[in-house]
Amino acid sequence: LKPSGLLQPWPGRFVAQGCKAPTMAMKRTAAVAFAEAGPATRPQAGSTFQPSGAALIDPKAYFAQWQSQALASPSAPSVAAGSMLPGGAAAAEKSEIHLQVEAASAVRCAALVKDKGANFTSLVAIEALCTMATKSSFQLREELLRQQHVKRLCQRVKELIRKPPPGLSLDVLARASWSLVRFPKEVLGDATSTLAPIAGLLASSKATASGADHSVKVLWTLAKAEVIVQHKQLVSKVVADLVADQGRRVAQLSHESLANVLWSVARARLHVHEGDHKTIHMEANDELLFQQATKRIVDELDTCDVRHVADIVVTHNVIGVRDEAFFKAVCPRILLKQKELSQDVMGRVIKAYTRFMIPLKEEPQGFRTMAVVQKGDFIRPSDKHEFKKKTYDHPVALYPKTQVHSRA
Repeated sequence: LKPSGLLQPWPGRFVAQGCKAPTMAMKRTAAVAFAEAGPATRPQAGSTFQPSGAALIDPKAYFAQWQSQALASPSAPSVAAGSMLPGGAAAAEKSEIHLQVEAASAVRCAALVKDKGANFTSLVAIEALCTMATKSSFQLREELLRQQHVKRLCQRVKELIRKPPPGLSLDVLARASWSLVRFPKEVLGDATSTLAPIAGLLASSKATASGADHSVKVLWTLAKAEVIVQHKQLVSKVVADLVADQGRRVAQLSHESLANVLWSVARARLHVHEGDHKTIHMEANDELLFQQATKRIVDELDTCDVRHVADIVVTHNVIGVRDEAFFKAVCPRILLKQKELSQDVMGRVIKAYTRFMIPLKEEPQGFRTMAVVQKGDFIRPSDKHEFKKKTYDHPVALYPKTQVHSRA
């Protein structure tokens, strides 16, 4: 080459000046570029991408070949639209009415059900019922149930639970059943037949595959409907999955779920038959679950709601487990936040402490190293005076006898 023959850049290679460059169109459509890329061979797991053919010089062909190899890779994540949505569901974003139902209050949600409830999808109908069950008191739910459109919504959700469609996951059905049980009992109807399908779904799948919190919701729903005794094997399965791996899944539960699962287990182990005394039949995993749950509550006592702490104390009384270390650890917290508890709940807490003969009092201050004696205040009276025999000074006459003056 001559000194003046400098190398000129070319995509993917260098061509000496004076050499004839391959002729190709500089602007092409995406269809032409993708067609030239050709189908990529199925790569090995963990292999790196190696472009070939037109992908060496054309960015569009390079991207098309990389995308086809990524989709064909067995270990590559799916790049389909919607796969990165929360919950892993490849579905479209929430609709406008869905967002309105989530943000509305219970009364406003009932009004939306009246106006647009006929056009609600199954997910929006369940979300509407969950909003009314969460953002209201029991008295307000009784008033809302008097409205016909709310009754129709409850009946619709009830049919979804009784005959679950293939498109609804266990998480959604758990929220639906949890919301339905929070309404008066007349909404649920026959609890055994209504909740049997969701119990079967939980029993047929891994209890913690869809999240431990959702499994706990199903157990709480069965316990609230007073049919959990019929599903003792399901309770044992869920408890075994929770305490496995040194309680790894117990650490994933929220404080509310911890209180709910302990109460559900206590209700499931309660043996009640007509003519027999009430007895408790606990299993080994049940005791392990109570130990792991109380240990976590004690470690996170400052951030735990006192209502959940009180519920766990009452649950110990129901199942008859005396955990003196736990009771003494949460005692100052209960006394400090007792104004946040209702009189009924505080009465059950006192009953639990009384049954196990554990004092419900604050921590003692111990011996004082220095005491300051103060006199004359209301707390510490003054020193007692010494009483002496009093002597009285009698008047002394100036003269031994009264002088009698003669009258002249």
